[in-house]
Amino acid sequence: MLSFLKNLMGKKPTTNEVREQVQEESILSAADTEQSHQEAQQVHEDSTGVITTLSLHELWEKQLGAQEKYSLSFMAQELEPLQPGNISLAGTSLVPHDDGIEVVAFVRNSTDRPISLNEMTLVVLFGDQELFTRQSFDLSELGEIPPRSARPWSFVFAREHFLQVEVLLVNWKIAFEMAQKKMVLPQQLELEESWIKALTDEQKTSLIELAKNLPALKEGEVNIQSVQIRRTEIGALNVMLLIRNGSTQSLSFETLPLALYDASGDKVAEGLFELGNLTVNANTSKPWLFIFPPESIQKEELDLSRWKVSVPQGA
Repeated sequence: MLSFLKNLMGKKPTTNEVREQVQEESILSAADTEQSHQEAQQVHEDSTGVITTLSLHELWEKQLGAQEKYSLSFMAQELEPLQPGNISLAGTSLVPHDDGIEVVAFVRNSTDRPISLNEMTLVVLFGDQELFTRQSFDLSELGEIPPRSARPWSFVFAREHFLQVEVLLVNWKIAFEMAQKKMVLPQQLELEESWIKALTDEQKTSLIELAKNLPALKEGEVNIQSVQIRRTEIGALNVMLLIRNGSTQSLSFETLPLALYDASGDKVAEGLFELGNLTVNANTSKPWLFIFPPESIQKEELDLSRWKVSVPQGA
């Protein structure tokens, strides 16, 4: 029935294991959901955190065995106390599914009233809060969630809704879309004059479409999107990146430290690049070419079937 429960069978979970499984929670005020104004006004006013206990949907109650119920109860009890008056999503498991990915999460109700939800859009984020997928779900299927309780549920995100492919889903989080910061998408591609002259019309069109179709940025967010990599005859690595500015101000870069990682996750090259005061205007994306010389490459056999470039930690 639920693939994630197979991992819980046959052993008593420890506190450390449970904490490693539970991801960062996405929290909404009950007043932000489809609940009535009257229900929102009757939210518990106490500032003490609410400990939510396990509540199983009747279908889960019938199909799960005693050991599975015990494991879920233990996990629910180990969740962090939730401030009164909130609805939250606490992801516990993300596994492959025939149709895409299956995410299991506790839907938690810290109000003093039963909560019934309607259709809502959920998102899966990974890494540094990058958007992996979004999809609408009919949350009325969960039934009425009792006061101060946590109800586990399985969400299957279809592959057709994936916004990125060939990524490592580490540090992932399932969240209510409306609980995230306002998203902005730098739709305008900005090219330096030298790039305008050097690129063909087809290459320009391809970059414009890439900038338009990338996952949205949070308001004020700046990130680097890996675009293309090529190894030269002398052994250097030419890497094209898209610098994305989701802020309302222009940004200038004189230098930029970068590290390159291959499919195994190994850091294979690192360097500090002089950009000569490169400017990326507000809400725009600008491509730039970075060359890692042969002497900066730290690994002989590279697997570039998947790769990424990021700013090293502490830089």
